[in-house]
Amino acid sequence: MSATTSAEVTHGTTYVDLEGLDSLFRPTSIAILGASNEVSKIGGRPLRFLKESGFEGSIYPVNPKYDEVQGLKAYPSLAAIAGDVEMVIIALPKPFVKDAFIACAAKNVKVVTLFSAGFAEESDEGAALQNELSAFARANGMRVLGPNCLGSASRKSGATATFAAVEAVEKPHWRNDSVALVSQSGAIAAAWLIQGLVRGINFDPWVSTGNECDIELADCIAYLALDDDVKVIAVYMEGCRNGDKLREALKLAYERKKPVVMLKVGRSDVGAKAAASHTASLVGSDQIFDALFRQYNVCRVDSLTELLDTVYAFSASTLPTGDKIGLMTGSGGVGILMADVATEVGLDVAPLSPGLQASLKEVWPAAGVGNPIDTTAQLMNDGQLLSTFLQKVLGGAEFDTVVLFLSYMGLLKPWSDTLVEAVRRARDSFPDANLIVAMTATPEVRDAIEDMGIIVYEEPVTAVHVAARMARTGMGFARAADTAVADGSSVSAAGTGELTEVAATQLLAQAGVPVLPTKVVTSSDEAKIVSREFEFPVVMKIVSPDILHKTEAGGVALGISSPDEAAAAYEKIIASAAAYDADARIEGVMIAPMIRDGVETIIGVLNDPAFGPTVMFGLGGVFVEVLKDVTYRLAPFDRDVALEMIHEIKGFALLDGARGAAPADIDALADTLSDLSIFAADNRDHIESIDLNPFLVRPVGKGAVAVDALITRIGH
Repeated sequence: MSATTSAEVTHGTTYVDLEGLDSLFRPTSIAILGASNEVSKIGGRPLRFLKESGFEGSIYPVNPKYDEVQGLKAYPSLAAIAGDVEMVIIALPKPFVKDAFIACAAKNVKVVTLFSAGFAEESDEGAALQNELSAFARANGMRVLGPNCLGSASRKSGATATFAAVEAVEKPHWRNDSVALVSQSGAIAAAWLIQGLVRGINFDPWVSTGNECDIELADCIAYLALDDDVKVIAVYMEGCRNGDKLREALKLAYERKKPVVMLKVGRSDVGAKAAASHTASLVGSDQIFDALFRQYNVCRVDSLTELLDTVYAFSASTLPTGDKIGLMTGSGGVGILMADVATEVGLDVAPLSPGLQASLKEVWPAAGVGNPIDTTAQLMNDGQLLSTFLQKVLGGAEFDTVVLFLSYMGLLKPWSDTLVEAVRRARDSFPDANLIVAMTATPEVRDAIEDMGIIVYEEPVTAVHVAARMARTGMGFARAADTAVADGSSVSAAGTGELTEVAATQLLAQAGVPVLPTKVVTSSDEAKIVSREFEFPVVMKIVSPDILHKTEAGGVALGISSPDEAAAAYEKIIASAAAYDADARIEGVMIAPMIRDGVETIIGVLNDPAFGPTVMFGLGGVFVEVLKDVTYRLAPFDRDVALEMIHEIKGFALLDGARGAAPADIDALADTLSDLSIFAADNRDHIESIDLNPFLVRPVGKGAVAVDALITRIGH
């Protein structure tokens, strides 16, 4: 790990624990408890791999049955080793693990890799033992990877502390060794390691965290984010116990502009339950994970193949800073297919400029020169056509990425020679251009193209999908990382019990959220008098900490247009509330002006057990009830993030002045979202949820206002 040490990377972090991770990835000495002469056994594989990997540190097989194991001197115990031992691999059955931990502590071991299973993933008894071992390790300053894990490997240092059979596979010439891998599943890690061999991806380093009794996925992400040798971090995650830790780790990667490609499972209820039982992980709301990933520019994928396709591209190419895509093909049909997909995934399939179109027409009048660019089958008859078109398209610098579909030209000569030469000339002329080639090719042709730093896929749809991920990620890094939000809110929501709407609006107003002016009356005569203080029409609502759903209880009257109507509405509301819940505490009836203009939105806060308060925003009515047109961010966040949220929803046009309507006051809405996020973050120990529904965004210059507000406190 270049340019970092444990002390350096720990500085400035609050939640992630990087102490001792150098000893995991770059140990100077390793002992294997349960070392075996049988290289196919779990106790034999890591010793074999360490011998074959070029590990230059000391290797100590520990097994009281032998004087020698795999040609190395064996020791009857850790205590019998004269020198220091930095890492210990425990490849022993569960009944022997506790004594092994005691021996490790006595030897001042820095990190333990525990292969053994049968702990929290299996039973309550196993969980209790796991907790006991974790507490013992912490008390003795010892880090632990596992239990129930595949181990780890840092091929640059030779520290292959794993029993993964992939380490025995003969390695081809590596094209890329800048992708690190962190996985909570050993099986998933092994699958990617094997499949990576085919794709020319050398995951280095890689780590399987298993049950995470100590070293967690987030700790490893943070450590790798600070490793200058790592360009991309691939992650498989099932769940997260400490949301603050994961958030800090992803923020470190974001600040260093290091892409994290994430396969997070557990979207469905069935999947979430399976994940929890598999590694004893706690799976949070998938919407909250999406908010976290969006906030820190994590590229989320949906399959093992998608992750490999994506890290392959991210590690071999520079990321574009825009989403304009040029599509070039010799097949009109494939061009249409790619254009359809590009549009669906949000890429800008902009037409070529008139000048570039004319320039291409001069070369081949029959070509289609919009976008897609269709050279027609003449591509196979004219050996110079591909080179000329590529030079002109890349030289025009009108696209952030160009996808070139070459069908099966990479399989047969002389076409394969022609395309390799054309791509080489283009790369020499435009070394910084983002070019993706889609074709079927021989291994030799593919290698030749990849050696130029150009990625190759067989499937053009895959190429376009990857181009979209690259564009989103590159554009995400182009914006600033989290800027400091304003100083924390001084408004406290401490206490227990439900808050009435009046109390909630008073609290929110102090936090900067715009609310309606209100007054509470306790008689029909008072309602008649007070209603005159407002401009009619007014709205009236029951005030009770025991009645949350006021409309359902008959506790709301709209469009009250005179003092006499206000008096009558008061009597009706009180009677309806009493009939709805005879035991409800009634504090009176609230009177407020009735706002008629504005776009109806909804703003909410959910205090997640792992991640704390998460803010939701969307359009109200059918948009949230049926279309689920909402977006999320973790609190707190600044005004710029709030503006991102507003522009993300599909119904943004309604806020922007659709069909001649006046544009809504988006600035006021953004200020509210940010202020509410700060208030929620500062009261994460007190507030369970907040609902502003509806929150009306009025025309520009008129601001916005919460028409209804509900705050539920923890322990209500």
